[in-house]
Amino acid sequence: MAAVLLALGVACSRGPADPVQALLADLKAAAEARDADRFGERLASGFEGPHGLGRAEAITQVRRYLAAYESVAIDVYGVAAERDGATAHVRCAVDFSGRARKAFGLEGLLPPSAAYRFELDVSDEGGTWRVLRAQWEPAEADTQRSGS
Repeated sequence: MAAVLLALGVACSRGPADPVQALLADLKAAAEARDADRFGERLASGFEGPHGLGRAEAITQVRRYLAAYESVAIDVYGVAAERDGATAHVRCAVDFSGRARKAFGLEGLLPPSAAYRFELDVSDEGGTWRVLRAQWEPAEADTQRSGS
C-alpha cells in the first residue's frame, strides 16, 4: 500500500508552474488513473526507497496495488519543499482512498483508505523532475485540515 502512496506524494491536478508541484501532480494523476508505467516514468533510474527498494521493485509494487483497485483517489496536503537549484527535499501528507476489486475477495482484504507522511528527494534529470529517494510512514488522516 505504501508504494502506491508514493505515487501519491502528489499535489493538485491543475498544471502548476513549479516543477516540484508538477511532479507531484503527475504522480497523483498516474495513481488515480491506475497507470503504474506512467508513475514509474517519474522515478529516477537510481530510485531508492525504504529497505533497499529499487525502481523496478517499486513499479512492480505500484502495479500490483493499483491493479487490485477499481478506483483510486489521492489527496495530498501539507506540501513543504526546500528547493536548491535543480533539487528539492519535499515533505507532504497523502490520504489514499480506493474501491477494491470484488474479484477474488479483494474487497475484504484491501483497506479502503490509508494515510501516510512522505519525505522525497527530487531532482531535475534532463528537464524532467523525478523522485530520487522516498521514505514514508503511516499517519492519521487529517480530517480537520482546511481546503479539502
